[in-house]
Amino acid sequence: MGSNWSETSLLKLYDVSSGLSKSAKFFGQGHPFLSFKDVFKNTFLPRQLEQLVQSEDKERIKCSVKKGDVFITRTSETMHELGMSSVALKDYPGATFNGFTKRLRPKIETDKVLHPEYVGYYLRSPLFRQKMLSFSTMSTRASLNNEMIGRLTISYPDIAEQKGISGILMRLDEKIELNRQTNQTLEHMAQALFKSWFVDFDPVFDNALASGMSVNDFPEALQKKAAQRLQVQQQMANEEPSAHKKLSADKKAEAKPLPQAANASEQWHQLFPSEFEQTDEPSIGINGWIPKGWVLSNTGDEFQIKGGSTPSTKNPDFWDGGEIYWTSPKDLSGNDSKILLDTNRKITQAGLAKITSGLLPVGTVLMSSRAPVGYLALAKVPVAINQGYIALLCKKTLSPEYTIQFLDSVMDEIKGISGGTTFSEISKKTFRSIKLIVPTKLIVDDYTSIVKTQYEKITDNIKQSNTLTYTRDVLLPKLISGELTLPADHNKTKA
Repeated sequence: MGSNWSETSLLKLYDVSSGLSKSAKFFGQGHPFLSFKDVFKNTFLPRQLEQLVQSEDKERIKCSVKKGDVFITRTSETMHELGMSSVALKDYPGATFNGFTKRLRPKIETDKVLHPEYVGYYLRSPLFRQKMLSFSTMSTRASLNNEMIGRLTISYPDIAEQKGISGILMRLDEKIELNRQTNQTLEHMAQALFKSWFVDFDPVFDNALASGMSVNDFPEALQKKAAQRLQVQQQMANEEPSAHKKLSADKKAEAKPLPQAANASEQWHQLFPSEFEQTDEPSIGINGWIPKGWVLSNTGDEFQIKGGSTPSTKNPDFWDGGEIYWTSPKDLSGNDSKILLDTNRKITQAGLAKITSGLLPVGTVLMSSRAPVGYLALAKVPVAINQGYIALLCKKTLSPEYTIQFLDSVMDEIKGISGGTTFSEISKKTFRSIKLIVPTKLIVDDYTSIVKTQYEKITDNIKQSNTLTYTRDVLLPKLISGELTLPADHNKTKA
């Protein structure tokens, strides 16, 4: 640690207060509320607080949330959730904070010696976390009281260097967050296109309307949807008349030979039929109607379905030094995307031999089948699975990119047919009975060619973010402890 660094008790720089405790009936409307989860998950408070609470004027004054405030989780079920901190970088008018957290409000002179962004990173550093956990107690719940907080200290250089340190770390976090937002947008695009083509059948309605059909020409069960689609077309015509006329002309033109896969996305509307046919399954398609020529099937016929297991954790031969990816649903619990690139645990070849489904290939679609049902992932590495998964190998018409969106679109149905007493679970037998519509291969291939590019970008962004996260996590303790110092000219530019 450099000679210009100081170390001070947190209570010399902050006043500690407890938060707001109210019963569930007061939540859901009212004023902004800082939740335990908001503090636990974020180094800095989110821009907007999603939860609302009915609070009184005196509560909003006593439990206010202002720039520079530090919030620390004071109680939890496990030690690793205890003492997690989050710093407010702006005022939150009318907001109050959760009673399971403590608020550390800066004293009058604190802003002259501590920079809020630096404090946020310091309190999340391994150095501080180790100190905090050594002071806390564990009975039936982990807990942190004012006396323990009073024994905690913070080390810091001058304000200029604090700004330099936090600036480096924040730029890394901003790029990580930008990648996350980009991935979220790409995922939403894949979902929206799937819903338009394979749930709402928009291109089929468009083709039927373009062929001269009126709304009343559709079967009664489809007339509402046809009217909605006609309204969309009319809005398009008003906004972009020339583009709409060209689209209509293309659809009325004599059908040309189907394009090759590479050009399919340019002529996708030609791949869709212009008629519907009725099935004997009213829950399929739109009131039992599906695009003409598409096939009604079930998951058992369309996919090769696998389950997994857990090699004995008491046998080190199955685990020690393992390099083979082995996943449990816990690996997906905090994922922001549907891509699986790494697993928390690895197994050996001896461990893999104990799993009958073996090593599943890249492109396997994973769905958690218990506790909880419904986590989804597309494996981008060869992986073995535990008993909490149903794995789908796409051996026929449907691609992995199509399949994962299909599962997402019917997840409410999957959860609805899940059984179990202690917790929900769906068996492979039950899963195999789920009905689905299989479009033509050219349409599936066209969708896949579009969405695969999006998933490749998502994968690249995750890899980049993993590298940035590693860099940040290596730099953080070195910068916070003073082991790594910034050049003097760097601090001057950030002062």
